[in-house]
Amino acid sequence: MGATKADHPIPARIMHSLHLLCMIALVATGFYIHRPNFSLFGVDMNLARTVHIYAAFIILLNSVVRVYWALFGTKGDMKYFMPEKENRGTMFPMMAYYYFLRKTKPKTSKYNTWQKSTYVIWTIVLWFQAIIGFSLLWRFKPFWGSLNNMVGGLANMHAIHYLTMWFFIFTVMFHVYLVLFEDFKSFMLMFFGIESEEAEETA
Repeated sequence: MGATKADHPIPARIMHSLHLLCMIALVATGFYIHRPNFSLFGVDMNLARTVHIYAAFIILLNSVVRVYWALFGTKGDMKYFMPEKENRGTMFPMMAYYYFLRKTKPKTSKYNTWQKSTYVIWTIVLWFQAIIGFSLLWRFKPFWGSLNNMVGGLANMHAIHYLTMWFFIFTVMFHVYLVLFEDFKSFMLMFFGIESEEAEETA
């Protein structure tokens, strides 16, 4: 059965799109800040830093709203991020399916075990990345400066921030690959609100 609008209601789609836009802004400006010779269509460095900071705060606020909505929203979809009996024994078969070692997709809940783990880890790493960013932004403040000292100085903290960005780049690329080639119907629904004919027939 294809994805339905009940699977991805409007609030979730809005938050997902906002998250994506902020990620694009953060990565683009992050590269430019890290390497000023990186082309960003002639954007001024001060503007790039401003966009980077605002995008960071927006994505953090968005993550808080998403967790709140998962807990107390009308749909209350926090259950989809918790262990579910429908996913028992599907972790390795799903991995085999992802790596073309299995032809049929295991039947799971809305999100399989790998998806649940990825979404939770993303949220944790996002806030970890934000703390690093605050340490760089407010490096002259005693508390944030002490965090920089804990990792051996500002240069090391900057390196951690840069490497963490690559974690997001690679995992998001894999996420996009799976959505486009394994669940394109969800992509059309998430971004364009287009529900598959199969889903409409079975609704």
